[in-house]
Amino acid sequence: MLKIICNATPLINFASINRLDIFKSLFNEMVIPQAVYAETVESGFPNSEAILNEIQAGWLQVQPVEEMPESIPSQLDAGEREVIALALIEQKPRVILDEKRARKVAQGLGLNVIGTLGILILAKQNRIIPQVKPLLNAMMAEAQYWVNETLYHQILQAVSEDETEKL
Repeated sequence: MLKIICNATPLINFASINRLDIFKSLFNEMVIPQAVYAETVESGFPNSEAILNEIQAGWLQVQPVEEMPESIPSQLDAGEREVIALALIEQKPRVILDEKRARKVAQGLGLNVIGTLGILILAKQNRIIPQVKPLLNAMMAEAQYWVNETLYHQILQAVSEDETEKL
């Protein structure tokens, strides 16, 4: 069990289906930078209360980024940049990012990257959830999480779940 730094999209995906407990089962501490807090809680998305509850419980922590390393491209959004910056500053090499460009930058800087789909697979492998498919379908419906069809089938195949019907 480790400390991990998380971006907005994965946090929103899991909060939207009321399953932040999956993160708690996998990581003993999760940090979000100030920009991710602003993107999730201050923006007032429908399930922001779930995120606030975890912050109040102390398991989820908000941390400001004091200094932005020059190695992080300004083309990334504020949350992505701050997630990568915190990981580099804290020397915590694990981050949760979904966007392809941010993942590439993070990996290029030596960070260990996992995304929403990787968390679902990890949760099934660790017997935290019995199936990936219902949660993935719920995220696609509730959080408008977009997964292309090829990847959708690859993920279900990877966890040996029937993928004949989608939603």
